[in-house]
Amino acid sequence: MSKPFAFAGRLLFTLKSRPSFLIVSLLLLFAGAFLIRVWGLSYAHYWDEMVYLQNARVICCGKMNYSELGSRPPLLSLLFAGVFLIRDHIFAACIVTAALNALGPVFLFFSGRKIVGALPAALASLLLAFGPFFVGAFPAGFDSDNTGNSLMSDSPALTLVLLGLWLMLIALEKKKSSRFFLAGLALSLAFLMRFGSIPSVGLLCLLPLLTKQRGRGLAATAAGFIAGLAPYLLWSRITSGGFFATLRQGWKNVEGPESPFTFYLVNAPILFTWIGVAGLLLAAAAGLVALFRSLRAKPFHAANFTFAVTPEALQGFLWLWLLADLVFFSRMPHKEPRYVMPLAPPLLLLAGSGLALFCRLPGRLLRPAGVLLLAAGMVVALLPSASRFDGDFVAPDRPDEMEASAFMVSRFPSDTPLYMNFNYPAFAYFTNYKIHELPIGGPEVYRAIDKIPAGGILIAYRQNESGAPKIEALSQDPNFTVLKEYGTLVVYRRTLQIQISK
Repeated sequence: MSKPFAFAGRLLFTLKSRPSFLIVSLLLLFAGAFLIRVWGLSYAHYWDEMVYLQNARVICCGKMNYSELGSRPPLLSLLFAGVFLIRDHIFAACIVTAALNALGPVFLFFSGRKIVGALPAALASLLLAFGPFFVGAFPAGFDSDNTGNSLMSDSPALTLVLLGLWLMLIALEKKKSSRFFLAGLALSLAFLMRFGSIPSVGLLCLLPLLTKQRGRGLAATAAGFIAGLAPYLLWSRITSGGFFATLRQGWKNVEGPESPFTFYLVNAPILFTWIGVAGLLLAAAAGLVALFRSLRAKPFHAANFTFAVTPEALQGFLWLWLLADLVFFSRMPHKEPRYVMPLAPPLLLLAGSGLALFCRLPGRLLRPAGVLLLAAGMVVALLPSASRFDGDFVAPDRPDEMEASAFMVSRFPSDTPLYMNFNYPAFAYFTNYKIHELPIGGPEVYRAIDKIPAGGILIAYRQNESGAPKIEALSQDPNFTVLKEYGTLVVYRRTLQIQISK
């Protein structure tokens, strides 16, 4: 029985001794992360996702029936616009987004290997690649967007943040201005992908302070960041009257019910898995022990403190990054799970360094036991993500918005006005009708409905955030005729009273 195990050990050692082992491992990591994210291709995408798709049509096709380019970060829509020039289909956008999101674990490994070492970086990459939060496999009752193959900007922005971190670490090694410029450019793209990346981007731009040529490094990083941001600021000045007008408008759109300050702390085991939180606590305990020992050996004096690119300094930066981002997003009145995704790089890398301690236990018995315990814990923590494969690779169902749009396009001319107060980006994408937004709720929505001209089409949802307009009230209104009913919505057309009486 020992011969097969000895052969497997020799084979594994041979693979590890070759650079090809790392390449194959990263390719498998990317392939697995991509597959679990792309699985479940669907036409059903909701509100914000449809906004980015519609904005892409505005960019590449000149579609002008609805646009939110004046308040949304532009990069994801620009990416979709480029995709649509090749293949104009929702699935094409889903596939490209899943591929971009799957690159995140690869960049996390490259970055983490330089900060915490190969093993902790590998553990962190696995948590990012297959963690339920990052692939969209949430427990029942946990309300959140599908971050796996959703068409939102949060996961793509995380990938660009990790790209910026990796390029910044290379710049700290090479100490060349061109490297810092590229890092700043990548960080500007992360900001343009998602405005909420600004805390992480701002902190990463400060990393050149660890070098002796900090002035030159900061200047080159700032130059790269400005070079990437300048075209967008100029566009904002031309179209909206101010360099930062679209940024301000984007921040105003972050609204919703308030959540307690501790929202992210309470939900951390769900967002980053219980084993990720356990690893973080182990890393904190190990770091405090190491700090205590170093202070006992050599008391701290401020005069002896110097900036330097050391593993200890970089790990200290990870703690600063984690705490700063946590405070920033916890202070926001409205909180959603996906908002806190920028915490993933520092949290997972620190968690990986804590979990790696199980593989470094002393003794011939403790170390194998620690490895087995860690492997079992990772499997248990990541196993819920397998639920992503429960459905079909391509979801057969089509959303009611898509079916209703096809019905209207087949019956009414393109100049027909379309009115609604809920999920209007979906109808903007699926039709060429001019979209008219109605008030969210209250008496105002009914006064606006009374002003809809004859021939105008009204979309009313059976359930929406405000509860208005009510289907019962519209069905009794003689000025509206039901054209088609669907599971979630009803399509009405405004008619004249005299036409109804006839």
